[in-house]
Amino acid sequence: MREFDRFVMEAGPEAHREELGEFPLPVAEDWDDLLAKSNAMSEVIDKHLDFESKLQGRELRPMTLCPEQKVSLVSDLAAL
Repeated sequence: MREFDRFVMEAGPEAHREELGEFPLPVAEDWDDLLAKSNAMSEVIDKHLDFESKLQGRELRPMTLCPEQKVSLVSDLAAL
């Protein structure tokens, strides 16, 4: 990180300026689709963990799922 800071200081502030044509900057062309899919995946993961935690009576995390539960979770995520 220090090397990067040193490089930026030596190059000067004008060296890295570019004119921006539009604002806000485009992150990805299909940003809305990616966001919708990630939200749906999060909901599926939450539902699986909530269901399994109610059965086992303790809070679960993805790492604590048994192999069958992991396969079920992955197959549901693949369906999305």
